Amino acid sequence: MFGYAGRILRVELSAEKVRTEPLSEAVARTYIGGLGLGARILFDEVSASTDPLSPANKLIVALGPVNGTGVPASSRFAVVFKSPLTRIFGHSYCGGYFAPELKYAGYDAVVVEGVAKSPVYLSILDDDVKIRDAGKVWGRDTFETEDIIRSDLGEPDAQVLCIGPAGENLVRFASLNHSRGRQAGRCGAGAVMGSKRLKAIAVRGTGGLEVPDIEKLERAAEEWRIYMISKLTSLIRYGTPAMTGASNSHGALPTRYWETGTFEGAEKIGGERMRGSIVRRDRSCFSCPVRCGKMSYLATGPFAETVVEGPEYETLYALGSLCGNDDLASIAKANDLCDRLGLDTMTTGNVLAFAMACTERGILTTQDTGRAFRFGDGEAMVEMVKRIAKREGFGDVLAEGVKWAAEKIGHGAERLAVHVKGLEPAAYEPRALWGMALAYATSDRGACHLRAPAYRPAYAGVVEKQSVKGQPELVKELQDTNAVVDSMVLCRFSALPLLGPFSFWDHLARAYSLTTGVGVDERDLRLVGERIYSLTRSFNVRQGLRRRDDMIPERWIKDPLATGVSQGKVVPEAEFNQMLDRYYELRGWDEDGVPKPEKFRELGLEGAVK
Repeated sequence: MFGYAGRILRVELSAEKVRTEPLSEAVARTYIGGLGLGARILFDEVSASTDPLSPANKLIVALGPVNGTGVPASSRFAVVFKSPLTRIFGHSYCGGYFAPELKYAGYDAVVVEGVAKSPVYLSILDDDVKIRDAGKVWGRDTFETEDIIRSDLGEPDAQVLCIGPAGENLVRFASLNHSRGRQAGRCGAGAVMGSKRLKAIAVRGTGGLEVPDIEKLERAAEEWRIYMISKLTSLIRYGTPAMTGASNSHGALPTRYWETGTFEGAEKIGGERMRGSIVRRDRSCFSCPVRCGKMSYLATGPFAETVVEGPEYETLYALGSLCGNDDLASIAKANDLCDRLGLDTMTTGNVLAFAMACTERGILTTQDTGRAFRFGDGEAMVEMVKRIAKREGFGDVLAEGVKWAAEKIGHGAERLAVHVKGLEPAAYEPRALWGMALAYATSDRGACHLRAPAYRPAYAGVVEKQSVKGQPELVKELQDTNAVVDSMVLCRFSALPLLGPFSFWDHLARAYSLTTGVGVDERDLRLVGERIYSLTRSFNVRQGLRRRDDMIPERWIKDPLATGVSQGKVVPEAEFNQMLDRYYELRGWDEDGVPKPEKFRELGLEGAVK
């Protein structure tokens, strides 16, 4: 099969065995790869009763047909698992150089199950696959782990995916980490890996990859590179921090734990300030002309000598505006600690801001948290990041995530907690952007902005920011598109609505056809996107999720934004339900959010999903 390695690597840690199996051509054509392939395996092999931290859960690292081909922005891989944070379908993505290396080693996916008797890591050197002792790296941070494993293998070019102490300690939002600053951050894949006593996966591949016509593919790749460079100028110059000012101007930058959408300190932590003060150079993933990664250095102050990739926009929001913190140095330091200790910066910032809000309202005291913990205290924030990773003191409570921490704290904390299905939201205030309310509510992994980045069309004026008109259609369209993007697997920045070359169905179809030799059109890919989304929904329905779980936090419905251009705005409950009804209708799901049998027949899922 062109574009595919043709093999899946199976790792059974309890039995200390590895084996390979052929990638089914039928499955590849039906689900493409990446998210789709991982979702199919997870649905078939992980039951509703499986505890996410038990040996029966599976960690699936999956590639798509474009990985390793040289198509621009084809660096990413999907990680699929049952989430220990949300207890439902979990998936996350990471760039860098791991994906092409795994493809060149001869694998389209790695499926890990069971639990090792003692800490181990997996080495994949082409066909030489071994489960190795990880005693010397257990307890080490992610940067040290990468260096030690490369030295241990005698492979300086090996690509390493690993967990830090947070994953070892089963922090429910622990990340997988790669290349000193790249993470599969969301939903707690690091805790799944830690529960299996698997410290790392190291891979070195020396094989090749076949495509139908390399010259045609190279011409198309150059065309797409030129397009990306011409369209993504702000991302090239500033990286994702360029979004800080845009969101703030629209009143959509979540601030002081969802009190308002406008942050008075936004300029101090935005892209221009970063570029002019701490950014030292740009960094790129495999085969990408954008170089959106920004390597930063703190030369002075209490956190001097800190070197970090970022902070990215979502980190600036989570550790910055959401915490009422305009100290760029403390944000960068907390980012660095999250990278080294293995924590998702988005959930970390949310739990910190939640604790600050609880303190401001008298729900928590200094005796509870171990020290004064209020909005804007960057030093306290940095210290608490360490405690979360160690599960030390009050950090042990926050290590559960906002939903479960709120239940432990009580005294009204549950009403204050902001999450959807247990996942904390991204940096787009839904009271200012009603489409994001629907996107958060219907995402298959919780309050995610990447399933349907509806904020971009709203910022561009394609849809009204605070209107139901066109929002359900837009959210469904984006979810289906991105299900295909995440199955190919392409970087999301190459598929930004209205900007990226792969935000258009015809370009996606062309990329798929050029790498696989299988001719497809827009209708074919739309069907695949819908199929994958209904499959992940079916996984969650099997877990017991229904319409009641597709709800947004009460605060977004009843508490108006305090300040800014969206002051006084809420997401009215009647209008939200109107959007949700229409969304279910478009999806072919019943009024409770369950896919109908006729929709299964239309999508080719009949008999495959029960």
